[in-house]
Amino acid sequence: MALFSIDGTTDPFVRAELAQGETLIAERDAMAAMSDTIDLIGKARGGMLKSLIRSATTGESFFMQEITATRGPGVVMLAPRHPGEVRVLELDDESWMLADGAFLACEPSLEMKTERNKSIGASLVGGTGGFFMMTLSGTGHVCLSCVGAVHELTVKPGEDLIVDSGHAVAWPTHLQMKASLSTGQSGGLLGKVVGSAKSGEGVVLRFNGGSTGGKILVSSRSRESYASWMSELLPGD
Repeated sequence: MALFSIDGTTDPFVRAELAQGETLIAERDAMAAMSDTIDLIGKARGGMLKSLIRSATTGESFFMQEITATRGPGVVMLAPRHPGEVRVLELDDESWMLADGAFLACEPSLEMKTERNKSIGASLVGGTGGFFMMTLSGTGHVCLSCVGAVHELTVKPGEDLIVDSGHAVAWPTHLQMKASLSTGQSGGLLGKVVGSAKSGEGVVLRFNGGSTGGKILVSSRSRESYASWMSELLPGD
């Protein structure tokens, strides 16, 4: 398996040391520097159709970087497209769901899928539609990125934790998750829309720990809120 480390404190790199023959799968612009023993090609991960679905529904790239140490061991430095922290997770026969834009890189031993989370659609619009999320399953490392700092929150068994959808980064799929337009558990759709508009909280995710509990990664900044703030600073036409 590749050896991963975080290089730097503010807006850090992910440093991956590859033995000869080892490969990483990364976002399209992730590679910042690499040894000359390494080859990089663009590849539609999982085939053209799956790549098209993933790109259209999760915001990830259609083509991904396949980084392979072909001529000997080497080092590759990976960097996200936006400022913020990076985190390396080691999955041990686990399945994790990633928010849009959180994926940076992973080992090819992990299975990458694009799945519709029916609980989100049911919570928002009464059981129709749904949002698509990236899921990684198996054993191996995955590198995540977010705007701001990454924090780890614990959901205790049998308890709920509410996270604004703009701050959610990744969570294990065994946690029960529902979405709502407000933190209140009662009221119709119209009431939730009005409440959301008044509070500015947008969509919130309610995680239940079930019988085992679990951990959720959240970011200190919302990518959407950050982009909106930046656009307000730009001069108009």
